[in-house]
Amino acid sequence: MNESDKMSEVRSHETSGETSQSPSVVRKTTGVLITTVALILASFLVYETWYLYMRAAWTRDAFVRVDVVEIATEQVSGYVTNLAVDINQRVQAGDLLFEIDSTRYKLELEYALADLEIVKAEAELNQAFAAARRDVGDAVSLEDKQKYNMLVRTSLAQVRKAQANLDLARYNLYRTQVFAQSDGWVSNLMLQVGDFARAGDPAMILLNENSYWVEAYFEETKLFGVELGSEAAVDLMAYDKPLRGRVISLSKGIANRNNNPGYQGLQDVNPVDAWVRLAQRIPVIVHLEEMPKSIPLVAGMTASVAVGEAAQEILKPTNSLDKLLRWLAFYL
Repeated sequence: MNESDKMSEVRSHETSGETSQSPSVVRKTTGVLITTVALILASFLVYETWYLYMRAAWTRDAFVRVDVVEIATEQVSGYVTNLAVDINQRVQAGDLLFEIDSTRYKLELEYALADLEIVKAEAELNQAFAAARRDVGDAVSLEDKQKYNMLVRTSLAQVRKAQANLDLARYNLYRTQVFAQSDGWVSNLMLQVGDFARAGDPAMILLNENSYWVEAYFEETKLFGVELGSEAAVDLMAYDKPLRGRVISLSKGIANRNNNPGYQGLQDVNPVDAWVRLAQRIPVIVHLEEMPKSIPLVAGMTASVAVGEAAQEILKPTNSLDKLLRWLAFYL
């Protein structure tokens, strides 16, 4: 092999070495860049998640609530003769719920009617006696006239009393039928035909369908931005779309466990100072401005609630980051 061939072979080896080293450098550089970007992104997500959990006006400790109406008879008792509804049935205001035996109250009405007729007759008679004594002039003593005038006044008072008793008897007869006071659903129905309904004792429960709201318990460190009228986002565990709400009430006081009286009425203070101090939870009431369309709303459902800027990121995500934060807020 001559000298020129050797030189060509050396250059060929050098060129192949440079070619083999070039992909390795590219791979190392790409790996470093990917790792760096991943670390930056992970650090950013960790910070955002920490802020979300520690400072943002957000909580997963929330529940759906509803106004509960206890249905009972008013000042009347008796055996149930008619049950017009079933459990979980929807009713409208004014619908008949149940009836109790009205026999006794019909008799009381007849008694009141008769009593009113009696006292009216007595009043008419006393008025006639008083008028007769006024007409005869001095033939009757002044004392006798005053006596019959007083009897007239007493008789008229008895008439008013008998009329009131009659009205009360009519009202009691009316109250043997119990009607719904609002639109809603019959719940926890334990009443049956033949049961004895006592005056004032709840016979069934009615859930007011127009009163659903959410009670959210915010940690005291997350109340920044929670004000009356603030926009809220409510995410039900059973519903995949956040609902729009608004803060209508913020509790101004919760119980203090150290405020209980102890020995001789002195304040009983717990001497234990725990290393970990848990933030107090403050009740916040959120009115639902929209209802879920695909599922029934049930009192007791669990929910997550965000208020203010956190709610805006959930209700109106403007970019992929907001969507990611929304996912972190409600699904982690």
